Amino acid sequence: MGRKKRNGNDPRRAKGIPGRLRAERERKEIEAKAQQLRAAVARIRSFHAAQQAADSQPSAIEGVSAAAIFQKLRRLAVHNRGFVSDTFRQEIWPFLVGYGGFEPLEVHDPGHFAARTGPHRDDYQVEKDIERSLWHYDIVKGIRESDRRAKRRALTQIINAVLRGNDELHYYQGYHDVSSVFLLALGDQRAFCALERVSSSYHREAMGTGFETVMQVTRLLFPLVDAEDSALFAYMCQSGVEPFFALPWMITWFAHQLQRFEDVTRLYDVFLVSHPLFCLYVSAALILEARVRILKCDCDFGTMHSLLSKLPQTMDVEKVIARATMLIHTISPAQLLQLSDADPSLAKSTYFNCPYAYQERFDMAKPYVTLPVVTKNLSRQNKMTKTSILVRAAAVGIFAAALSYAYRNRIQPV
Repeated sequence: MGRKKRNGNDPRRAKGIPGRLRAERERKEIEAKAQQLRAAVARIRSFHAAQQAADSQPSAIEGVSAAAIFQKLRRLAVHNRGFVSDTFRQEIWPFLVGYGGFEPLEVHDPGHFAARTGPHRDDYQVEKDIERSLWHYDIVKGIRESDRRAKRRALTQIINAVLRGNDELHYYQGYHDVSSVFLLALGDQRAFCALERVSSSYHREAMGTGFETVMQVTRLLFPLVDAEDSALFAYMCQSGVEPFFALPWMITWFAHQLQRFEDVTRLYDVFLVSHPLFCLYVSAALILEARVRILKCDCDFGTMHSLLSKLPQTMDVEKVIARATMLIHTISPAQLLQLSDADPSLAKSTYFNCPYAYQERFDMAKPYVTLPVVTKNLSRQNKMTKTSILVRAAAVGIFAAALSYAYRNRIQPV
């Protein structure tokens, strides 16, 4: 007997392969996002071309300003999947850190990073750290050792070139993780250009002579958590844990903790369009998202510190970014500084000042995302409030009717 032909109304046919509809929906979302990113990249190229032709500053050229492009890129970065792929990041990241149009250089060119040779004070530590680098990301676990060595040589040259170009910058352990992200995502020349700008802006405090400012900023993590969830904050404090488990998160932008490279670049998409303190808000959002796990944890220092240190390993990046975005619009960096007992002079650090003039202060802009969970909870809360009002009104009505009945004989007609 032949196989029975299924008609179009067959429920099994409509159901299809599990996950197919979701995969198709995600594919369409990525295609739509990619189309917007291609348009943004075209605007960046036009801006650079006009800038070079007019020999102007990046403020406004023929009605197209860097700020307008930046605002568009910010929206794309904060929404799901960020800049989608490294192909787009190679064009967008350099623009976000204030770098002009990119022109590839030959190795022997004086402007090439490999041309910056000579010793510097951190040579030895850089070499030791890079020997242990380019291992833990998923995209480099299967590469050939010859390719790994080549990438390490490029990474060494890039870091040394940045440090030789600015004597005020000091190497710190973890900087090679940040550098690795730019190298793997952008390629060596673009990575050098972007890293040089990021090092003297977003990571300027970490690359100073000491970590005093970074430590002070990290201490703001607990006041931020306390402002959102005082019970969670109290339980964490009861264990005696300090906020310095988050220090590696702050100085590497989570590059040292995450193994999935797509998650790392997704976070970098947001960090490069955000307020310099946004990494602290992401850290707080990560803790708030893990509320149940933390409250179930034994309230002793060792267990609590171990749990908190490992939170990035199970991070839902999109959910944490969404929560951090809402959080920074609820409690701005300026308000956070007032809530804490930190030194007011901390406001003068690079953590509280956007590095480029055309960047609108992130805490002053409207949030571009909404949290479904929060909306759902608020909706439920509103329903409960309305129900409570109706119940109270009914109770008052019944009570009034009972009083009227009880005192019916005492009411005298007028």
